[in-house]
Amino acid sequence: MLLTLSSQANHESTSTAAPAANTSQPSAPPSAIPSSADPAPSAGGSSKPPVATRKAVFAGRVVGGRATVAISVKNGKAVAYFCDGKKTEAWMTGPAAGGDLDLEGAPGGTLTGTYGRTKAAGTVTAGGQQWKFDAPLVTSPSGVYRGTARVQGARVVAGWIVLPDGSQVGVASVDGQPEPAPPIDLNSKTATVDGGRVPVAEAEPAA
Repeated sequence: MLLTLSSQANHESTSTAAPAANTSQPSAPPSAIPSSADPAPSAGGSSKPPVATRKAVFAGRVVGGRATVAISVKNGKAVAYFCDGKKTEAWMTGPAAGGDLDLEGAPGGTLTGTYGRTKAAGTVTAGGQQWKFDAPLVTSPSGVYRGTARVQGARVVAGWIVLPDGSQVGVASVDGQPEPAPPIDLNSKTATVDGGRVPVAEAEPAA
């Protein structure tokens, strides 16, 4: 899986701070798999995609559940992040041409759909489940974020989705063990995971 992040996000810092209690509250589990008979949401009246060279970011909750999905599109490529705020997450990348999305990533994450000037819509699969989504175009600070760091010798890889209402949903993996991610400080673009400072940046498609 290829992701291009800012130089800040790609930098791994080392923290020796004492571990702190994780106070984030897990979200409720996502809903059951929607019926295959349900029609997939469509970008509908927003059929024209944004200008290819201009970044467009879409973020929202999946249909019928509390899990979230965010997609960043630029220059014919896209990166997407799905997470339930507890332990299920998936980063996906792939082409985004002519308003179509066809993304995939490990472990078993896929996202297909369409995007236009006002929203993206389609189907996302992660953790062995499938959801439909209908995500509006958002503006910063809403969007998708990623951070990596070494904390107490452990490798931390974390992702967050900031929704238009300001709420945040994220998962942080510490040496491969997922846990609810603590909130991002959007002013400093940092998060504190297990007592260590993790630099955070908006995730963007590969150049």
